[in-house]
Amino acid sequence: MMTTGTQINTYHKYINLPFTIAPLPNFSQQGNKVLHYYINDYPFYPMEEWFNDLGLTLFLKEVFYTPPFSKIPIHTDHASYTNHAKINMTWGPDEGVTQWWKSDKVVKKSMQGTGEYTSEAHHNLWAEEKDCELLYEANTNRPSLVNVGVLHGTNNPTPQGRWTLCFVPVNQAGQFIHWNSALEIFKNYLDD
Repeated sequence: MMTTGTQINTYHKYINLPFTIAPLPNFSQQGNKVLHYYINDYPFYPMEEWFNDLGLTLFLKEVFYTPPFSKIPIHTDHASYTNHAKINMTWGPDEGVTQWWKSDKVVKKSMQGTGEYTSEAHHNLWAEEKDCELLYEANTNRPSLVNVGVLHGTNNPTPQGRWTLCFVPVNQAGQFIHWNSALEIFKNYLDD
């Protein structure tokens, strides 16, 4: 883990789930292309039940893959800064990390699901690494609460691929969970 200056970590916390998450069968595959896709039809009953017990709903399940010696570009998960949280679990090299950034030069991109980075249609803020300052990084090979409503991306500097499962909770009103609310909701499960 790395933090620059006196920045407070509002990006990542390890979370101790009351169950185990197994990798998907295709996670043993290696490729040379960044992948992102939704798996909403794939059942993760323990996660769904746990979220329900916490007053949440599992809104979205997704997968992304960072190939060897590659990065997933710096982006937010929506077309604005939302400061919302999701839970990630990664299988990959210890040197592979999720990184959080800040930049004054962001652009809105509309992804149509037919391109280099995703098979899904959505809108994001994007930034070029040369225009960014690195704020924090962490390996997510343990279940992790991550802030995806700010600029973030992945870095995999190894010859091994890096697969990640993502679970996006919403509250009973269908709203994404703000980072500070997530810290309160999951407080009994977070590492200090």
